[in-house]
Amino acid sequence: MANPGCSAFSNDGQYLANCGIDGKLKIWETATNRLKVDYVPNYHLKSPCSVIKWITVSLQSTNTTSPWKKRKRKSMDEEVNQKEVIAMGSTSGHVTIFDVASSTVSNQLQNGHTTSISAIAWKTSTGLFTAAEDHQIIHWNIQENGIKCKWKSGKGKVTAIAVVPDGNSLLTAERIITWWDLKTKNIIGTFTGHINQVNSLNIVKIDDDTNYLISSATGDSYLSVWSLNEAKKGKTSAATFTMQDEAMSVSVRLMEDSQVMVLAATRSGQAHLYKYQPNGTTPKPIKPSLNIFFTSDTSQKEQNMQQIPILKGQLTEDTKCILAYGSFININFEKVVPDFSEKVMYLERTDYKKQKEKKDEAVSKVKATDTEGEVQYLVPGAIGSAQKRSGRSGAGSQIPLKNRLENLSLNTEASTPGKTPSKGDNMVQLLMQGLQSKEREILNNVLFTKKESVIKNTVAKLPVQAIIPLLKELTVMLQGKTYSSKIAVTWLKALIATHAAQLLSHPDIGEELNPILGIVDAKLTLLTELSRLRGRVSLITGQISSINEKEERDPTEESLLVYQDRDSSDESTDMNEVELESVSDENWEEISDQEQVENCKSDDDASICS
Repeated sequence: MANPGCSAFSNDGQYLANCGIDGKLKIWETATNRLKVDYVPNYHLKSPCSVIKWITVSLQSTNTTSPWKKRKRKSMDEEVNQKEVIAMGSTSGHVTIFDVASSTVSNQLQNGHTTSISAIAWKTSTGLFTAAEDHQIIHWNIQENGIKCKWKSGKGKVTAIAVVPDGNSLLTAERIITWWDLKTKNIIGTFTGHINQVNSLNIVKIDDDTNYLISSATGDSYLSVWSLNEAKKGKTSAATFTMQDEAMSVSVRLMEDSQVMVLAATRSGQAHLYKYQPNGTTPKPIKPSLNIFFTSDTSQKEQNMQQIPILKGQLTEDTKCILAYGSFININFEKVVPDFSEKVMYLERTDYKKQKEKKDEAVSKVKATDTEGEVQYLVPGAIGSAQKRSGRSGAGSQIPLKNRLENLSLNTEASTPGKTPSKGDNMVQLLMQGLQSKEREILNNVLFTKKESVIKNTVAKLPVQAIIPLLKELTVMLQGKTYSSKIAVTWLKALIATHAAQLLSHPDIGEELNPILGIVDAKLTLLTELSRLRGRVSLITGQISSINEKEERDPTEESLLVYQDRDSSDESTDMNEVELESVSDENWEEISDQEQVENCKSDDDASICS
């Protein structure tokens, strides 16, 4: 579920403000679903909004009365003349105060931070606090447009900040939550339990001496509860709320029986309600008491029924939930009464699609399709199929559907003789026919194509009016099994690479891509666990295969040295060789003596021989 920019409900839940990545500030009335303010500040692209917060300020009296009368009525005016304004922190380090009533910027706080503001907090009795990437915390003086005090937050980037209800201490969070004393600027204590950056801090006041902190972090599928009581403050969390995904917004409200109700809207577009009774440390994780879903019309097929994402939630004083669902382009608000009789609460909203159709009709009326001769021109943003010319309204209706499908066959033998059209042309025609007629057989034959070159050629020759219908079909395929989602990713890559300009110019592109982004986010959350599982399986299979190889392997196959003891047969052979050698030596001596005697006899000098 994509949630671009930053958004916040007003304290009473009457308005929702959102500043998107385009720099526009939009404010809706939750009771009427009406857009009240659409404001574009100067240099909105140069210094966009990074954080947003609703604050309450006192109105200045404009009557011309004497100074002593002003002093006499000062306390009364501060109690009565209160209004909610918006404090927006920018990437340049400035804080802009926007007046909702007049739709103008009433004040701007500068010369404080030098980098992007990352967190902002407000308390009526204490004032405005901001933290930025320059590792500085600033306490602002809004009335005088100045700085009360400024101190260093630490080495890390502060991503969340909150003021304790007593007004004497402050909480800042990186991965570690730090508790500051506002008078001495010393650290009272720290809370360690989150692995990633903390993105929200919510404090609930039980009584004058008891406060609890509820924190959430990026990528963590749980909320942690910490005790802010000095006597009971510990290093571990008092309780843990579990959920299936990361919490995007958290709202806390204290009920009459000192029970804490927590509303969390997750990245996957669900809302979880928790009931928590603070009473020491709870070792077991607390599961949600109620899960809330918004769905489309269930009278349709299950594959066409889609979940409507919940963007943000706010608890009211009467323990009801104000839920914003849809997208920030076509947003809807509803006050829901929780029904705790069941664990899951499904809310079917058919009006959501009807409002979308009305909006599409309005866009098509503004940007109509123009035709001239045999050529058709499509203006970016035009939705729906092309209009038929009145002179040729009956063309092609006399040919049976079977013959037309045969003419659109992928077989090149059925094409025109002497000319072999490219396979992409035939795929485009079949794809257009399937998207217009909603024939599942035709769509399956086209979309479940394995060749990537055919997919690219088809997308390259796809008409403009077929982009959004194809995107919807790919969204359905992504929700299927591995084979269909893998092919859908190939189609989606080719579609975005080829028609990126057309998609960006479409007015409802954010709403169309929201389901796809939600599917991607949901699958990315499982990537870490799947990688660990794959590593463990690979380790086990590797050990099994190595054990099998050792059992089947010959122990002398890869030996470096082989030693074999001699047996009795080898010893007898050696003895025979020794005897033969001795006999031959004696014979040799006898032969040499006989030869010497014969030589002497043949010699003339017999004396020498004697």
